[in-house]
Amino acid sequence: MSKLLEQLASGPPSLWIEVSPPRGINMESLMGRLAVLRDKVDAINLTDNAMARVKLSGLVFAIMIKQRLGIPVALNFSCRDRNLLALKADLLGAAAAGVEAVVALTGDKLEAGSHAEARGVHDVDAFGLLRVIGELNRGDTGEGKRPLKTLPTLMVGAVANPNRRNFERELELLVRKAASGARFVITQPVFDVERAHRFLDRARDLGLHVVLGILPVKRAEMADYLKQQVRDLSEVGEHFDRYAGLSEAQSRRLSIQHSLELMNALASRVAGFNIMSGGGPSLAIELALEFDRGRAGQKV
Repeated sequence: MSKLLEQLASGPPSLWIEVSPPRGINMESLMGRLAVLRDKVDAINLTDNAMARVKLSGLVFAIMIKQRLGIPVALNFSCRDRNLLALKADLLGAAAAGVEAVVALTGDKLEAGSHAEARGVHDVDAFGLLRVIGELNRGDTGEGKRPLKTLPTLMVGAVANPNRRNFERELELLVRKAASGARFVITQPVFDVERAHRFLDRARDLGLHVVLGILPVKRAEMADYLKQQVRDLSEVGEHFDRYAGLSEAQSRRLSIQHSLELMNALASRVAGFNIMSGGGPSLAIELALEFDRGRAGQKV
């Protein structure tokens, strides 16, 4: 059992932070900000061209994080941007680099006018990618040749949306992801205890370790954008109304307070929390450090 999976399976909730690789080739600024998380978080979850916006290769950035910071990495893999051969090659590269976990995603849709010359690849979907990762872990590259002599040991996860209006449909997809080999699931952000409990009850019946998404809100404009533009959060729009008219400082304080209350209320039930860096990593880092101080105090 991998160390990350062992942490998810037992003990206090793991603490992950989700960040996007930098937009260009200069990694120093973001690497410096992440350095304060050494020995504070259990993993960094790296996105893969999220929102169909080009970023530095997640695999390259994962390698740099491991070499320079020594923090475990959960690396997202989108089926949208690579054909099957490239997916398998990068998965083997991730295993060779010591990446601890990978997360299978279908990938955000390319919006009209965005990368007009680009087309989503989708040789496989998230379910197919989960099965591919399982095959690679057994040494099967799908080429009908002898199995790999050295087997990858990639811990594999999926994503889910507890906020979906058609909750039963979301559960159907979750059942399929578990059957396809997912061991853990990272959720879209949740903002209330009741919705989280409803999802946790069903996910744990499937044997999945739930890493609950937590999204701190930096400013009122961000709250309005999330309410109006992010379809996955359309059912929780009332949460964002509380930020209307607040200054950025007031919004940050309110969001930290609400997030900590939510995390503490759910800590006994979840395998972990994944703090998301919408609008930049500064507030997510602040929340991660604050939660870790609470964890440390409880251990004393």
